[in-house]
Amino acid sequence: MRSLQLKFSALVVALLVVACVVLAWMATRHERASVEAEIERSTIALAKNLAQDAKTPLLLKDALTLDGLVNNAGTERGVVTARVVRRSGEVAAAFSAYGPTFVGLPVPLAEQYEHGFHLERRRDALMVAAEVTWSGDAIGEAQIEIDLARLVEPILRETRTQLAWVALGVTVFGVVAGLGFVALLVGPLRRLRAGVERLAAGDLATRVPPTSRDEVGELTAAFNEMGESLQQKQRIQRAFGRYASDYVLQTLLESPEGAELQGAERDVTVLFADIRGFTRLSEGLEPAAVVALLNDVFQLVSDCILARGGTLDKFIGDSVMAYFGAPVASADHPIAAVSAAVDILRAMEARNATLAPGGHAVGIGIGIHTGPVIVGNIGSDRRTDFTAIGDSVNVAARLEKLAQAGEILVSEAVQRRVRGTHRLRFEGERQLSGRQEPVHVYAVELRASGEEAA
Repeated sequence: MRSLQLKFSALVVALLVVACVVLAWMATRHERASVEAEIERSTIALAKNLAQDAKTPLLLKDALTLDGLVNNAGTERGVVTARVVRRSGEVAAAFSAYGPTFVGLPVPLAEQYEHGFHLERRRDALMVAAEVTWSGDAIGEAQIEIDLARLVEPILRETRTQLAWVALGVTVFGVVAGLGFVALLVGPLRRLRAGVERLAAGDLATRVPPTSRDEVGELTAAFNEMGESLQQKQRIQRAFGRYASDYVLQTLLESPEGAELQGAERDVTVLFADIRGFTRLSEGLEPAAVVALLNDVFQLVSDCILARGGTLDKFIGDSVMAYFGAPVASADHPIAAVSAAVDILRAMEARNATLAPGGHAVGIGIGIHTGPVIVGNIGSDRRTDFTAIGDSVNVAARLEKLAQAGEILVSEAVQRRVRGTHRLRFEGERQLSGRQEPVHVYAVELRASGEEAA
């Protein structure tokens, strides 16, 4: 630990020196930028004032007044050139800190103005040209040139001197306080190590309060962020586990970069289950009782679907949509869907048989269809749903509308895949809403299915 203290003490001193140099450089740059910005503002204002004052004398060709205006502008600190130029480019009046300036020599005007002025940098010089207008017409230009070096360098020298003294004081203080600071560092390191051990043992709620803002403090903050990430992943796993079976969830978590979550065409079996007569059933109930009834029924339906490896897509009023065979592909998803439907109806029978006096019996109709759909994350960059989209979903929903309470209706595509495990009864051809050709519809015989399963 003493070796660590010595090494870290030297590191602290080195970091302080580097930090002082970097801070001095950044402060100097910031100071230069601030001073130059202030000079720009004052120069723009000076040029605009000169343009405003020069309107009338420029229009009246009052050279005496114009000379007074430019000489007055030249008295401002840092001004090396001040001119009033006619629209033709002829200099009407001029001042120069470098010596006599000959009035009359043509001077180029700015090609365009933004907010009434044009600003141009020339190495250490700043040129501002303000347009002189009369009744909306341009009649000339007022030009102010500033020597930036003359104004900025004295301020920067003073700033650098102050920063040098501050850096020296900080470095001396760092050398003196280094060993003591390292001694204070040992405690946070030990606490951080204990936190890592608790996190490794499975306590994802472990957090270590940062006690400093140095590298150890950053490491502690990173440790806390890691714990937050792991805990968030656990929360996501628990939340998504309400919609998919454990096998599906584990496969998704192990898939590289969420490949299984991208939208892709899959062959799945879609199941719709709806509470029959729910509108009439809920008509005389309080809202809280309706919600409690839905939660009770949906709990049983969800358990049956998840137990068979299905994925809960959504709850639509008093209906449930689920699909089998995605996001993890499986060969027997039609069988799993029909088995889940049988489980649902039997669970409803058991529930209705054990109702307390005053309870409400529930009947459920189920429709199932197998076919291609698009399964994956579908939506916008602000809101995304993991869902299934396609004509097969519509067919399953239409079959569910035809099913009576306690009845499971499946399409011919499902019948071909499950007839070896479930007994079905042909119900005839049905014309589904929105489809031109009729669909062969089959009903699952519950008692026969149960005997074959046994």
